[in-house]
Amino acid sequence: MTGTVLLIVVLLIAALLLFAAEICTPTFGVLAVAGVAALAWMVYLCFGLDPVAGLGSLIALLFVIPAWLWVSVKYLIPRTFVGRVLQLRPRRAGPGEGTPEAGAQKPLVGRSAVAETSLRPSGAIRIDGRRVIATAEAGYIEKGEHVRILRATGMNVVVQKVE
Repeated sequence: MTGTVLLIVVLLIAALLLFAAEICTPTFGVLAVAGVAALAWMVYLCFGLDPVAGLGSLIALLFVIPAWLWVSVKYLIPRTFVGRVLQLRPRRAGPGEGTPEAGAQKPLVGRSAVAETSLRPSGAIRIDGRRVIATAEAGYIEKGEHVRILRATGMNVVVQKVE
């Protein structure tokens, strides 16, 4: 009986390790099938000891296996060499790193420019010899009209026709 209980514990640990190894290696389910076989043998041995123990082991596995897979994927696997290679980690970008030109639009607020295209409501303006994408705050602005930059949002500036 002690040997059977020891074998049951060994089979459970082996199955859990096989499942974790399956996540890390490209065996296309071979290790997962071996883990399921170990669990099936474990449950068979539990039913051989006592039907209540067999039923209890089945119910426990319904909670233990998903919890183990979640812990493996979330905490254990990323700390191994293989896990660090296989899993993508989010890149931490600093402010303005995604669109470095966006900060260049802020100093333009309050300045005057000329509409290079008609703005209905979106178009382009020319300021200091460079072309900037702009949106009219209200209405339609003809090409060649003078505008004032009200605010900068990202890569776009919002303009108003100068009367």
